[in-house]
Amino acid sequence: MKKSAAALLAALMISACGGAPPAPPSLEYVTSEPRDLTYGYSSETTVSISMMGQSLALSQEGTATYAVGLTPTDLGVDVRLTVAELEARISNPMGAPTMIDEDAIDGSLEFSLDRRGNTTLRSEPDVREEASQMFSGISLAYGFFPRLPGRAVTAGDQWVDTVSYRGETDMGIRSETTVLTYTMTGDTVITGRPLLVVEMEGTTESEFDLNVQGMSVTQSSDLRVKGYVLWDVQASVMFESQRTASGEGSVRVPLAPGPLPIRIESTERARLEDR
Repeated sequence: MKKSAAALLAALMISACGGAPPAPPSLEYVTSEPRDLTYGYSSETTVSISMMGQSLALSQEGTATYAVGLTPTDLGVDVRLTVAELEARISNPMGAPTMIDEDAIDGSLEFSLDRRGNTTLRSEPDVREEASQMFSGISLAYGFFPRLPGRAVTAGDQWVDTVSYRGETDMGIRSETTVLTYTMTGDTVITGRPLLVVEMEGTTESEFDLNVQGMSVTQSSDLRVKGYVLWDVQASVMFESQRTASGEGSVRVPLAPGPLPIRIESTERARLEDR
């Protein structure tokens, strides 16, 4: 009788507590219906060039508003990204700064993501030459959203992804390989949203063969990358991301007898806006 009573009491307690806790959600790109999102984006980059015993600094900084449409597919989502607003400044020590706005970008960036975030580029907008230094459709398609494990994760879980691409831009050929290790470190709540905290760290190797105002320029770099992603659990979308990169490289220009050493420092931020 005592054992039966104890079993009954345990069953009643489980029932009262609602049963076992729900399984953790799977981190993947999936939506049941089309969605329209708005992201605020900002970036800052400084390139220091050593030349003839002097150091010259080129910098670019800007803010943008991206209108992002997600459409469900059998494999994941189709993405349509439009630059709704852009305010950017490119400075160099040889002349006046160049100011750029959204009129320098015509059309939308369209690409597909499978459930883990692997990218298939569909089409890019037309970008004026001066804006190509600030906006690259191919790098945005492959780098704006993080790679995901496509499974449920708990604190301490890790996954590693390699993103590699090569393609033509309005200014030339761009290639890049990024290897990142993601670690789910915990969770938090912002404005009532339950968010997973995912830290990322790794490397980016890139090379650009560009045509800048009729001059052939080749730039290569090897950067260390570090940052984080906040993932909205309920909406299954990226809420916020930040990425910093720093490292060395070189640039070749016709006026120099050999490659010039450079150092690059950059920071990118994106955050979902309520509109």
